[in-house]
Amino acid sequence: MIKKVSPAFLERESSLKLIFFGGKGGVGKTTCACATALQLAEGKPDKQFLLVSTDPAHSLRGAFADLTLPNNLEILELDAAASLHDFKAKHDQVLKEIGERGTFLDDEDLQGLMDLSLPGMDELAAYLEIADWLQQDRYHCIVIDTAPTGHTLRLLEMPDLIRRWLVGLDTLLAKHRYIRRHFTGDSGLDHLDRFLLTMSDSLTAIEKLMSDQELCRFVIVMLAELMSVEESFDLANALKGRKIPLLEMVVNQLIPANDCPTCSARRKRQMFALKGALVHLREQQFWTLPLFPEEPRGKAIASLWSQTQPLEQIGVLSKSSFELPLKVEYPIPLPARSARLLIFCGKGGVGKTTMACATALRLHKQYPSLRVLLFSSDPAHSLADCLGLAVKGKPTQILPGLDAQEVNAEGAFDKVRQEYRDELEGFLAVALPRIDITFDREVMEHLLDIAPPGLDEIMALTSVMDHLDGGCYDVVVMDSAPSGHLIRLLELPELIGGWLKQFFSLLLKYRHVMRLPKLSQRLVDLSRKLKALRALLSDRDKTSLYAVTIPTNLAMEKTAEMMVSLHQLGISSKGLFINQITPTNDCKLCHAINQREDYQIKQASEILFTGQPLAKVFLQFNSDGLERLQALGSVLYVP
Repeated sequence: MIKKVSPAFLERESSLKLIFFGGKGGVGKTTCACATALQLAEGKPDKQFLLVSTDPAHSLRGAFADLTLPNNLEILELDAAASLHDFKAKHDQVLKEIGERGTFLDDEDLQGLMDLSLPGMDELAAYLEIADWLQQDRYHCIVIDTAPTGHTLRLLEMPDLIRRWLVGLDTLLAKHRYIRRHFTGDSGLDHLDRFLLTMSDSLTAIEKLMSDQELCRFVIVMLAELMSVEESFDLANALKGRKIPLLEMVVNQLIPANDCPTCSARRKRQMFALKGALVHLREQQFWTLPLFPEEPRGKAIASLWSQTQPLEQIGVLSKSSFELPLKVEYPIPLPARSARLLIFCGKGGVGKTTMACATALRLHKQYPSLRVLLFSSDPAHSLADCLGLAVKGKPTQILPGLDAQEVNAEGAFDKVRQEYRDELEGFLAVALPRIDITFDREVMEHLLDIAPPGLDEIMALTSVMDHLDGGCYDVVVMDSAPSGHLIRLLELPELIGGWLKQFFSLLLKYRHVMRLPKLSQRLVDLSRKLKALRALLSDRDKTSLYAVTIPTNLAMEKTAEMMVSLHQLGISSKGLFINQITPTNDCKLCHAINQREDYQIKQASEILFTGQPLAKVFLQFNSDGLERLQALGSVLYVP
């Protein structure tokens, strides 16, 4: 008997302590993470395992359905707000004491900063939780179902953020440390110094573990589609830069070889997409999972990895000439000419970018006098891949009257930081030319580092108001981040407003210490744009939200949850696109999938999305490139 070969991260003798599953949204990360945790726990019943989701849009429990889990497997859908609250409660006193020693802020100012609901802390809370679990060594292995790529990249950047915090906190203590040593001769470490050293040592230990391929593994899950493959390249490069081991990749939903023309054409296109992956990622072992007639949920999760096969080398391939006709049933009403902002949202991998691009092209054709901007707020941009054209961080012309932009949030905020430091340096050179205030200077230089994570993305998002209010564009079509990230982003204006109010009060109160007119004016402008953005988002006549989903149980449920959350924020949907529906034919696989999808769509229209305009968009092999997108846009809407 030939021994079944399986991925190394499933081996019983593995010493792995940490396994991440990541990739583009909608590729099956959750399914693979659940199946891995279950198989590992069942293989070692005497060891404890943890399966945790860091995705704001959790789906672990939905994947297991009614399956009875082994007693040695714990499941946690991480609550970032609760984790952050626990961290602040645990360290509140020591952080305030550090602040009191090293800054001119008084108790009231410090408390105001500590009490802020720091937005954008999902990744930080996740990182701190993971670090704590690893230090406690409670689990033999932790399996992590990560958020879509953009979110995951921020999680991997957390060591840099934490290190900046530690440098800032150490700067606050430096002045006190100097005075104590100068006047008392005491150069020993006190409890605050030891706190910083402990945090620094913990950070170093975790980074060392995450770079050890015997202890940590990152598994990228992808679909055999060009955009999924491209995003996987980006993630693989980021992991390489962080020295995080990436040895194996999973290609999910591979069409089995059969005589069906539709299946054969789909498989050929999949192999064409994967050829680039095999060329660029030569060091990785590729494993495949087939497209199943039924969604792998519940009991099917337990046997998932028995279906895996190593991906063999691919010969010379060209794109399939076989195409499916564009087919859309029940197209929805075209957005009104008076609309200012159209937001396309949904889980990762459902086709938001495709729908946003097709809509922008349809508006451009339908209303030739409109100036249209296609704008991506997704940290993992894919407009360029979809359009087949280069798209920059500033508006780039696609057609006369139609531009596109992939905003670089982190780069823009780095520029703000540098402008702040330059302005501070200029002020100190004029105001205190002969006085050395080394310690206070360093404190002031790090002041902007207390800005909440997420401020960079909000600043990028408010640039929409520049485009609209400045008269450059009549309408902005936004390709949003995946649902969990989008909801967090749309909650940020209110929370960022609280931070701005606190920061303004500090600038006003200490204007005799810091006169920074450029920074003050920039923050005033940001506050004004936030108010305008909040007003625009709640205006149903000017803002239209379109949800995109696919005909699976999990995607439908998460889309419904997203729409409820958006409704609570005062944002209502104008329509729903159910994308990637399988056309029916005589093939047993296609027929089985089509029957399953029909049931999900019926449930959606009768229960989840009652009364919602609902368009059915059938599977296409090629939806990228201007010509194909224009054709799609022509059938998505009725005038």
